[in-house]
Amino acid sequence: MLLLASASQRRTELLDLIGINHKVVNQNFDEDSVVEKDPVLCSKLIVEGKNKSARALLLKSSDNNFPVLTADTLVFTPSKNIVGKPENHEHSRELLREFSGATHSVFSTVMVSTTEQSILKTCETRVSFKNMTEQEIEEYVLSEEGIGKAGAYGIHGPAGKYVTNVEGSYTNVVGLPVHETYEILKELNIL
Repeated sequence: MLLLASASQRRTELLDLIGINHKVVNQNFDEDSVVEKDPVLCSKLIVEGKNKSARALLLKSSDNNFPVLTADTLVFTPSKNIVGKPENHEHSRELLREFSGATHSVFSTVMVSTTEQSILKTCETRVSFKNMTEQEIEEYVLSEEGIGKAGAYGIHGPAGKYVTNVEGSYTNVVGLPVHETYEILKELNIL
């Protein structure tokens, strides 16, 4: 049994797709406490914080001996800013305008810890968007499809029609790089 310390429905679905028996558990790490500007290091620090938080909450639980998976996905804009989930509709519009006709990076770090050891891996995917019209941006923002998603869009939904190219792991952009997750679980002899 793998413990997934994430409320992300997409991560649960991706683990289900690859046949990983898991259970969702809590973590209460404040992602905003990480102010690192390097996207790889920022993602790693957030994932480590989430994992420590989940492990601390599990100390007195009968699930304490199970491996814990934490993950974080962030977007690195063409202007070299790290963004997570949009703050509001205007922030979503700003992000989509910046992505329009450009390429940005999506970074996800996955960490699995056992009581003896932990392994983490980071994945980068480059995503290119078509030149979006203001009407397309407005329709997408008002659909609220991008709410709660890093970079204000979900590649696996209607925003996919604006994506012209993906270099790297598609599942990374969805929220969990499946290959890296599988390799970590193999290295830790969990599979």
